Amino acid sequence: MADECNVSFIIPCCDDFSFLRKCLSTLMALEPVPQIVVSDASKDRVSVRSLCDEFGVDLVELHKPSRGKQLDAGSEIAKGEILVFHHADTEFSQEHYHSLNTLFQNDSSALGGAFVKDIVGLYPHMKYFVWAHKLFTMHIGTMYGDQSIFVLRSVFQNLGGFRGMPLMEDVSFSSRLREYGTVHLIGPPIRSSYRKFIKEGRIKRKMKNVWLVFLYRIGLNPDRLAKMYYFDD
Repeated sequence: MADECNVSFIIPCCDDFSFLRKCLSTLMALEPVPQIVVSDASKDRVSVRSLCDEFGVDLVELHKPSRGKQLDAGSEIAKGEILVFHHADTEFSQEHYHSLNTLFQNDSSALGGAFVKDIVGLYPHMKYFVWAHKLFTMHIGTMYGDQSIFVLRSVFQNLGGFRGMPLMEDVSFSSRLREYGTVHLIGPPIRSSYRKFIKEGRIKRKMKNVWLVFLYRIGLNPDRLAKMYYFDD
């Protein structure tokens, strides 16, 4: 199935221009070349538009940043049977791509999942607990956006997508995907930029993220959470 180049990458962008060029260059080098959709809500629309034209990728533009709305809008023009929701500052290699293709080629029951998160690069002392982290995420834990969540288009549509949520769209979708069926956590580990963790401090940033997820779990409106998150940034 994946040999027929039926994978679409959807990239939400909001002032991520410094990462976008490298991201597009990396994804365009994959074989077979996937469809790439950039869903942009940046202040500098012209630069993003020019970059997308340069690489020949599809572009959707939104007036206001909202991760969920951007991902949903990108999925509407995606043509692939497999949708990959990928952050501009997250690495992706041919090895990751091969792992994704192999999963859907060899397992007819596969419906979606995410990549194992590289936690050792950010927290070196966690190298002894990688297996536990993987096991937890595979069976219980949330699959976050920076793990390049992937899903069959049909399943994504049945679940109602990301429902336009401005924040916690990945937490919500991860829960609904688990309820829908068995998810797969695949390697190799995937890594995103550590810039926010380095800027704010690893522990402080982690605690902030945990706190926001907790507030969402107890019912705080995602719109309020988005204001808290982006105001601090």
